[in-house]
Amino acid sequence: MTEVIRRFRREQSGATAIEYALIATLIFLALTGALAVYGNSAGGLYSNLSNRFISALH
Repeated sequence: MTEVIRRFRREQSGATAIEYALIATLIFLALTGALAVYGNSAGGLYSNLSNRFISALH
């Protein structure tokens, strides 16, 4: 039993996976926050570009 506990304490792959999951979560939260702040203005920009492109085609 003590050998199992020693191996568990030395194992690093679980910690690495948790670190990557935390990094991915932070990136996701940052992107979500940026989209919440700039989403409407970006949508207006694309709408404006789309309208100008359609007008240019006619």
